[in-house]
Amino acid sequence: MENVTARMSDEELTLLDRLAEQRGSGRSDAIREAVRRGAREELIRIALERYREGEVGMRGAAEIADVSIAQMMAEANERNVLSNYDDADLEADVDALR
Repeated sequence: MENVTARMSDEELTLLDRLAEQRGSGRSDAIREAVRRGAREELIRIALERYREGEVGMRGAAEIADVSIAQMMAEANERNVLSNYDDADLEADVDALR
């Protein structure tokens, strides 16, 4: 593992300490878990935003978030993101399956 240094406010440190206490772990473990979950959530949010704006299709959104297309579709469904799947997306998916 690589060491990373970050400046944090007292409020952020208190929050991390509470998380570590509730998890029964140390601050380092709490930081890693919080970053992992936060980064994944932010990638999904960005991917769905770009999908909603039509910048990427579902496949592109899944690539941004580093999840399967099925997982991305489930995330979109849970967050009420309407599908903009069109004929071009269908054709690309069919070509990919060949």
